[in-house]
Amino acid sequence: MGRNQISYCILLAILLLAVPPLTNATLDQATLLRQFIASRSLAQSADGPAETDPWADPKTSFGHLPTKCKNPKGSKEADRIEALPGQPPRVNFEQYAGYVTVDEEHGRALFYYFVESPYDAASKPLVLWLNGGPGCSSLGAGAMQELGPFRVNADGKTLSRNKHAWNNVANVIFLESPAGVGFSYSNTSSDYGLSGDWRTAVDSYTFLLHWLERFPEYKGRDFYIAGESYAGHYVPELAAVIVAIRKFTGKNPTNLKGIFVGNPYLDDYKNEKGSLEFLWNHGVMSDEVWAAITEHCSFGPSEDLLCHKAKASFQTGNIDGYNIYAPICIQEPNGTTHSIGYLPGYDPCINYYVPAYFNRLEVQEAIHARVNTRWSTCTSNLHWHWKEAPVSMVPTLSWLVRNGLRVWLYSGDMDDVCPITATRYSVQDLNLTITKPWRPWYTPANEVGGYIQQYMGGFTFASVRGAGHLVPSFQPKRSLVLFYSFLKGVLPPAVSLWQP
Repeated sequence: MGRNQISYCILLAILLLAVPPLTNATLDQATLLRQFIASRSLAQSADGPAETDPWADPKTSFGHLPTKCKNPKGSKEADRIEALPGQPPRVNFEQYAGYVTVDEEHGRALFYYFVESPYDAASKPLVLWLNGGPGCSSLGAGAMQELGPFRVNADGKTLSRNKHAWNNVANVIFLESPAGVGFSYSNTSSDYGLSGDWRTAVDSYTFLLHWLERFPEYKGRDFYIAGESYAGHYVPELAAVIVAIRKFTGKNPTNLKGIFVGNPYLDDYKNEKGSLEFLWNHGVMSDEVWAAITEHCSFGPSEDLLCHKAKASFQTGNIDGYNIYAPICIQEPNGTTHSIGYLPGYDPCINYYVPAYFNRLEVQEAIHARVNTRWSTCTSNLHWHWKEAPVSMVPTLSWLVRNGLRVWLYSGDMDDVCPITATRYSVQDLNLTITKPWRPWYTPANEVGGYIQQYMGGFTFASVRGAGHLVPSFQPKRSLVLFYSFLKGVLPPAVSLWQP
């Protein structure tokens, strides 16, 4: 290892130690992803290139996997939720939750929460939602803070309806993955040190096979995978497993039609470059610091100490990386929390309410979870030895597009964790021909919801105006419009219906 690499490792170790320790209760996707990026950079500098990439040839790597599960266990009726504690009156859709064992030998089981549509569920597609981290819960974030039918109230005991929930237009599964996240677990403790992209994808695929046996009415139903953040890895990789098996065996157990990924983490180096450029573009970083970064940094695997000093030479201040214009949550010494500002429809302290809710015994019993589980939205004990994570997801995305899958990426334009600037760099790397150029898209309320562009093969990239990292939290109406357009396979309206 050269002097520059040694200096870099020392600097990075100092930066990691400088991060204040956080309990799992206060961890969120942004914090966890940044920890992951730092640990990944340190490992790459110390150990050299990553292990062989299993995603280079998905058909060879995954085509041999089974197309049906052996000895399916569990039942739909056993997983039915009578009512969630504290739910509002007149809930008009079915809810289910429970475990699916994906490895009998190790006792590895994944927890899911499933909500059917209140409107003609039998005709609606099936959607699997995955949150990122790696190590964050789709139940705690996706279901209870973003696109699910409920939001947890400030008392940590009751729920309110989300009228812009995605189950208005689809039947949605929220999966806690990998084992060790949320209520998902393994009886073999060494499993937690073997987590990575490969195992997460294969376990998620195994989950789907078993789940479809438990809910056979969804076999053959149009199926989509959606997610955000590090699900920029999870979603394309699970899709690659499914497409590879379909190509290898000629069988189609899940009827996958497309993927829909928001504010995705796609490229180690492009994400870092895009994040710093975003901060400069939005006035958080000075021109002088940005000039020093662009002079000394190549945004590749080999950076010298001058680059790392330049990147460490400014402060963002106490702002929310998820949305640099959103209010933040303050926790007082007595444990109470409050927002320092106001953003309509958004409560930055909800990350405290959700753990309080899921750590209630009556809630754990109602959703058929293992009782007395110490549940947290995110866990930090999985990613330090994370395995099989490609540096870039561009090759996998390109492979999926070439194989006819509907692929849409979208970005809330106020996020610095996985910013729109970074996603644009990866979209450029796909090198696809533009078929429908960049233009505004409108909601039924005649407001500009964002901007959108389509490419050869149907690949689509969209922004959601005024949204942060968790797009459905910040812009629930706009996210639902874009999601519905994705399901229909048509771009949202190009013109406003309102005329002055």
